[in-house]
Amino acid sequence: MASTLEIKDLHVSIEDKEILKGVNLTINTDEIHAIMGPNGTGKSTLSSAIMGHPSYEVTKGEVLLDGVNILELEVDERAKAGLFLAMQYPSEITGVTNADFSCVQLSMRNVKKDKKST
Repeated sequence: MASTLEIKDLHVSIEDKEILKGVNLTINTDEIHAIMGPNGTGKSTLSSAIMGHPSYEVTKGEVLLDGVNILELEVDERAKAGLFLAMQYPSEITGVTNADFSCVQLSMRNVKKDKKST
């Protein structure tokens, strides 16, 4: 089953300062997108807001994963839905490579899909 992450008119603030203003983006299964830009342009704000970081307030818009607005989900529910955030310079966990971490996340998503189909 193909998945779609769809961001519609997303506005995000931190400490009453609007950082993101009307972000729209659609990412389908098997697509690769790069969010690039200079420091301070909202890249980390976007990912933190999607993941539910408590310092960021979504003031308008939707983030849909397969049609479900994940902004209404708790952080752990977002992870169970298949979303995770891997930092550019993650803290090291002895014996666990980034590749291992990514493979586990992907396999967990496949387990979830298998349970839905049975």
